Order: sequence, then C-alpha cells, then structure tokens
Amino acid sequence: PSSKSLDLNWNYGSMLGMILFFQIFTGFLLSFFYSNDSLLAFDSVQYIMYDVNYGWLYRVFHFNGASLFFVFLYLHFFKGLFNSSYRLSLVWLSGVFIIFFVILEAFMGYVLVWAQMSFWACVVITSLLSVVPFFGGDLVLWVWGGFTVSGATLKLFFAV
Repeated sequence: PSSKSLDLNWNYGSMLGMILFFQIFTGFLLSFFYSNDSLLAFDSVQYIMYDVNYGWLYRVFHFNGASLFFVFLYLHFFKGLFNSSYRLSLVWLSGVFIIFFVILEAFMGYVLVWAQMSFWACVVITSLLSVVPFFGGDLVLWVWGGFTVSGATLKLFFAV
C-alpha cells in the first residue's frame, strides 16, 4: 500500500540516477576509442561512428541520453519549485550547484567533438570568463592552457 498522492512525478530523481549511470557507462565505452589530441579528435569521433562495432549506437545513446538527462533535471527542478522546496535552503543551494555543474559538464562534452561549431562555442563561452573582476584574464589563460583555444584546452575538457 502506498499513498494516493504518490504518482510518477516522484520518480524524477531516480530517473536522473539511472540516466546518469547510463551516461557514465556509454561515456566510458566511447572513451576507449576517442583521442583527445586536437589533430585527431574529430577523426576519432568519425572512427567511432563508422568503424567501431555499434559505435554509432553508443554515441547516439550518449548524446540523446544527455538531452533526456536535462529533461528530467528540469522536471525535477520545477517539481521542487512547485512543492516550495526552496524553503530548505541547503537542499535548494545544492540543487542549484548540481544544475550548474551538469550544464558545465554538458558543455565540455559538446566541445570534445572538436568540430567547427564546438570549437567556436568553446572560444565564445570560455571568453566570458574574462569579465570576472581582477583575475578573469588569468582564468581564461588557465582554461585555455595558453593564449588560444588549443589542444591543451581539449585535453583539460576531456580530463574533467
């Protein structure tokens, strides 16, 4: 027996956990064939898609899993807003931190393809760090691993 108010809206957190496990698993499989060298990154993605057995399937599951993760993350977030969970400040702040971290992680995963759009997205988004007062310029240099977005940036994003 369970409460009559218990419905599918209470499953968002457990769905997030299952999708996160699935994302880690498919990312682990993809990492066997990915090269984080700036000259080989795009070609390694092509290799995964066309030459690795079921590589296309792992990649499709991985990038669609990221979208599905965000769907459930936002559903979970709005359920928290609807239920006034923001009154529990520690729970709310940890949720905001998790959302920020997941968006950052998804951005870094987007950059790993190292195609033109992901490269220039990396340039634009990481350049936004330069507006941080006092140490923004140094922060950009640290993230880039030099004076431009390069292989060092790609290696950092892959390591994280």
